Amino acid sequence: MAEQLQRVFVPSAVEEGGNALSLGCFSSEETAWGVLRSFLKKSDRMLLVSASVVVWDIDVIGEHGLTVLASLECKACPVCSRQTFWVDLENFSALCYGEACAAWVEESTHEPGVIDCGWPAMRYLKQTKSIEEAFKELFAIGDQIKAAGITGTGNIEASEAMLEAFEDPTASSAREVQ
Repeated sequence: MAEQLQRVFVPSAVEEGGNALSLGCFSSEETAWGVLRSFLKKSDRMLLVSASVVVWDIDVIGEHGLTVLASLECKACPVCSRQTFWVDLENFSALCYGEACAAWVEESTHEPGVIDCGWPAMRYLKQTKSIEEAFKELFAIGDQIKAAGITGTGNIEASEAMLEAFEDPTASSAREVQ
């Protein structure tokens, strides 16, 4: 006999005008998150402002049957400047879902009071003492990308040269990037 569902997981997104987009109703949290993550990768082509994953308990009347697992807010990415940087408001973490970016910020899981941030395209990782400091680090990378005139993040050599220049601000700014 098939096991009866006890709860369902519902990912959704909200557009700029307040229109809610339901992305489905799933029997597993993993599937709901997978659907939402795939949808958020397209957020730079839409005017999305927020997203969430909620769980509904079956056969429970009223608001007691609803639990919000995550509320996400869309921001401009500090590195690539696209509207693809999703911030989890409950458990502070943020990730850019933009193609070839994936800049991120989150509280360290190993060191209390430490904020980790990074940009995988450049293999850049940094630990900071505050969220503000982490965002300043990512904005600095974004500023260097704009100043260098790099429009894509797929060129590994350019990314590595930029990382070297970022880590050594005294290095010559006339470095050749191939």
